Amino acid sequence: MTTQASPTPTGNRNFARAVAKIRSVTGTDDRTATALAAALDEAGILANPDRNPLVVLRRTASGQWSSEPRTDLETQALAWDASLGRAAWLAEKIRTEMGGELAARTGLMGVRTDTERVLISAQITHNEQWAGWCRYLGITQVAPGSPEHAYVGHGHRDGVGVSILAYDAPATEARTAAAATMPYRYGGAVYDLALPLQDASGEIWDYQQLRADGMPLLSRRDDPKGGRCSLSGVDAQYGPLSTARDAAPAAAKAGEVA
Repeated sequence: MTTQASPTPTGNRNFARAVAKIRSVTGTDDRTATALAAALDEAGILANPDRNPLVVLRRTASGQWSSEPRTDLETQALAWDASLGRAAWLAEKIRTEMGGELAARTGLMGVRTDTERVLISAQITHNEQWAGWCRYLGITQVAPGSPEHAYVGHGHRDGVGVSILAYDAPATEARTAAAATMPYRYGGAVYDLALPLQDASGEIWDYQQLRADGMPLLSRRDDPKGGRCSLSGVDAQYGPLSTARDAAPAAAKAGEVA
């Protein structure tokens, strides 16, 4: 026999809908569904359309409750708590997406939060790792780190500030550049412009010339018009780019400047 739901314990207009949804998903009775919905509402997890996040209840001198706007300090405290929560969420996301069994490929060593920022450490053994981290974390600033054999990168992902300490990234980058005929550094990667590049969909791109600002211009090999696009644009729209070692190199056009 189905038991009757107890009276709504809160003024949340979503409460009855939450009870019905819990029942439909779990198949439980009304009493249990009501208890679960009440627990969610009490914890502030159940959305309340009538609850103004900028208003709090305060007890007056007469013992009555009165709705009053939050103070600036209370609002700042809530914003701070929210930023800490976002940082903790992102740290766990990075552990899930880049750690565990994937750590052997990504080089991830550790992830932790520092108040509202996420700090990552990684061991870099090949240049593609460092480029991948720069892309994944939205790294926009890179500087030599401490220790000297590391890079420190700063950026943002999902609205959260991030910093990464990349061990051996400078040495790895230097080795890659030394092995390239026409090395070009961009976005943490070192590209050899003397070799064809391949985008994420397998299309082949060849270096054509340098733009006036020093940015390489590439052309897609199967484009009959031979249109030229900046390496940065190709990387952003079709990347990540990698060396297409199995593709025959195009005729070199080194030294041309637009």
